[in-house]
Amino acid sequence: MQYNTSDTTRTIISLLSRWGTISEKTNKFAGCMAKVNTQHQSGITEQDKITNAKDLYKVTHKKSFLLDHCWLMLKDQPKFSNPNGRSRASVPPTPKSTSIGEGDCGSGLGDTSNFERPIGRKAEKVICKNKAIGKDVGEYLTKKLKFIEDVTQLEEEKMFIEREKLAIEKKRSEEKLKIEKERVMIEKKKFEMEYMLEEERIMMKDTSGLTGAQKAFYEQL
Repeated sequence: MQYNTSDTTRTIISLLSRWGTISEKTNKFAGCMAKVNTQHQSGITEQDKITNAKDLYKVTHKKSFLLDHCWLMLKDQPKFSNPNGRSRASVPPTPKSTSIGEGDCGSGLGDTSNFERPIGRKAEKVICKNKAIGKDVGEYLTKKLKFIEDVTQLEEEKMFIEREKLAIEKKRSEEKLKIEKERVMIEKKKFEMEYMLEEERIMMKDTSGLTGAQKAFYEQL
């Protein structure tokens, strides 16, 4: 909290990420300090050594070392007092490894010991939890995508059924209209036939036995 100039609180993942950066850069600086110490410069103060190591760090890594306060707190720890430990704090140590991590300034010091501590139990739990969350999210998204595909397929099938239903209704309406037209035509022909029969009956009517008025009526028809 001493060097936290903002009012924000870091999460565990954020702290682990930040520690990885600090550990890597401080370990590289420890290598530069080791190189400075091997030069056996007489009459040089500790502050001058730090200044020279910072200059060497800038030349080697193309950027300035700005974690002086971290170095002062970590310099007496085994990992940083012996810069041959690997600088990538996020990578677990390999017991049989005798090589120096990539980017260390202290390569070639001859000490093949690896003092980097393994990942803590809490950090391991956080990593496992994040993996589980990632797996759950992946499974959820897969199921969600499958659900969307199923719904889309059902909607397409529903639209196809609706189109088929409309086509059937249209065909039924057309057949019903056709039947109605045929019925009207049959009724018309039936009426015409009855009319012709009535005409024929009138024309063939024997008026000889009818009275004058009846005879006149049929003759007018």
